[in-house]
Amino acid sequence: MIHPKFFFLILIVTVLTTLSGNALAYYDDFPDQHAPLGVMGDHLHDPGELMFSYRYSRMAMAGNRDGDDRASTSSVLADFMVAPTDMDMEMHMLGAMYGVNDQFTVMAMLPFVRKTMDHVTGGGAHFTTRSDGLGDIKISALYSLFENESHRVHMTAGLSIPTGSIKERGTTPMGDVRLPYPMQRGSGTWDLLPGLTYRGKHERLTWGLQAQGTIRPHSNKRHYRLGNQYEVSSWGAWRWTNWISTSARLVWSQTFNIEGADGALMPMVVPTADPKLRAGRRLDLLLGVNLAPRGFAEGHRLAIEVGPPVYQHLDGPQLETDWKLVVGWQWGF
Repeated sequence: MIHPKFFFLILIVTVLTTLSGNALAYYDDFPDQHAPLGVMGDHLHDPGELMFSYRYSRMAMAGNRDGDDRASTSSVLADFMVAPTDMDMEMHMLGAMYGVNDQFTVMAMLPFVRKTMDHVTGGGAHFTTRSDGLGDIKISALYSLFENESHRVHMTAGLSIPTGSIKERGTTPMGDVRLPYPMQRGSGTWDLLPGLTYRGKHERLTWGLQAQGTIRPHSNKRHYRLGNQYEVSSWGAWRWTNWISTSARLVWSQTFNIEGADGALMPMVVPTADPKLRAGRRLDLLLGVNLAPRGFAEGHRLAIEVGPPVYQHLDGPQLETDWKLVVGWQWGF
């Protein structure tokens, strides 16, 4: 396992070893101008250029996992009063990017979140909990470090604003209770969002590498802080025509356990309420399509990306991920 502190070092070494080769121009109106849709903050904009975006994403989770192995519902109920059986997480994300100058772009993202989790008790009763509403707003600044006709590198410095609720409640067989950590819509903390992105191009082929982190330096008002998160994403895309490209992407992500605890939760009842059962690492394989229409729709971009995990190791029992989907639209002018 690669330690998180080496993620950014690996990215920097990769960038420095690939900043050579024949220079070929970027073509801003081609569909592969942007990275696959699930990559956030992948590019900068020209001075005065504005881009709006909308993304719909969904992640489906079903069944529990402990370490590398699946855990049956009965094995979970041997240690807890309630076992989660599946969960759907949906998000509607509104975004905007603005090019301040040749080296500096600002970005904001406004998420609306909907979460649903199904459970079963030791007595065989089934119930569902739900939460929906505004998530944590994110603002970032992107700064160009290097650019020529075939290679680009930029850094990202962002901040997550705690606008998402951490006080969501739901009806269960035990009454109206505080929902566990995965069902809350925010972190409750001001989180740091560092990142580094490299993109390259050769004729019809584009590729990229991005490392990002979510650093949580303090606890929230409920006396806990979610675990830090790290993600490294590598992709390649092929432009088939001037208006369509396809992509493949590998995403390695790692999440650490929660520090502290919400005193309103009872970890002996359900594993989702245990702060020491939230860590894990996962490798996803995602396939995508980017469309850049011509004619009256020029300037608009449609894209989709979908795929399953190919590996996941969880400090469980935890619900395992089955697949992820993101569909979106971008409009730059």
